[in-house]
Amino acid sequence: MGQNERDFADWLAARCRSLDGADGTGAIPIGDDMGAIAVGSSQILVSSDLMLDGVHFDSSKHSFEMIGRKAVACNLSDCAAMAVRPRGVVVSLAMPKSSTIDDAKAIIDGVVGICEEFECALIGGDTTGWKQGLVIDVAVIAEPFPGIEPVRRSGARVGDGIFVTGKLGGSIHGRHMTFTPRVKESQRIAMALGERLHAMMDISDGLGIDLDRMMKASNKGATLERSAVLSIASAALCDAVSNEDKRLVHALSDGEDYELLLSANIDEHDARELGLLRVGMVTDGGGLRLYDGQDIGTPLYPMGWQHF
Repeated sequence: MGQNERDFADWLAARCRSLDGADGTGAIPIGDDMGAIAVGSSQILVSSDLMLDGVHFDSSKHSFEMIGRKAVACNLSDCAAMAVRPRGVVVSLAMPKSSTIDDAKAIIDGVVGICEEFECALIGGDTTGWKQGLVIDVAVIAEPFPGIEPVRRSGARVGDGIFVTGKLGGSIHGRHMTFTPRVKESQRIAMALGERLHAMMDISDGLGIDLDRMMKASNKGATLERSAVLSIASAALCDAVSNEDKRLVHALSDGEDYELLLSANIDEHDARELGLLRVGMVTDGGGLRLYDGQDIGTPLYPMGWQHF
């Protein structure tokens, strides 16, 4: 849906705003990586992702086990985005009429494999057949880690550094199917930084688009450093793209990196200790800008990067 998807998400959040907290259960409303409700003294967080053959995976190229793994990994990345502990997943499959029981078993093998890796149970789901391609819908249920409040995307502060947990761009070369959700890293970061960690989310649609979302949620702006963004371009991307401007665009706008993006008040020593890579700074006022060593006046356009 592109821009229409973002417009719909904004409309949906506004449409449901009257329900947020109306009965004391709206702990985290629509607009973050996960929603949450309070149940007694506990907080339960939930997120879901829909995966389509030909869009998020290609069943003619990728194994069913790999497809099942990715479907859950995307949801676990939502847990990483908020530094919460995944506890269970529900998986629903719409299988093509041409598929076999062995195909479905292979998908579940991939699901169970990554669930075991992150101590998260497969607790249910649904299966049906139809005439179109494979569709997988996964919902994850999570809870806060002891001593860690879920980290939202709306708390960025002016002067914060903007950091990522790894290289960006070129995920289509294979990493979009094999990435490891940063659940363990997010717990370590949140524990180490405490109140100095102000906002966090995962990078699913590209650094530019997702940083734009974080800054809009926080009512702030951001400046990215051109040299810093180029330095975090993935090795596969650097090998494939020699032109700096094009490599910059890929690092900013390629999706499905699933690294963490965070806004925090920390120095270079703390960043190195936690394996964080600085790419910019939070500023007052809206919008994203690019600093190239000479000026700070180049605006970024997350939906198209028209200035290149």
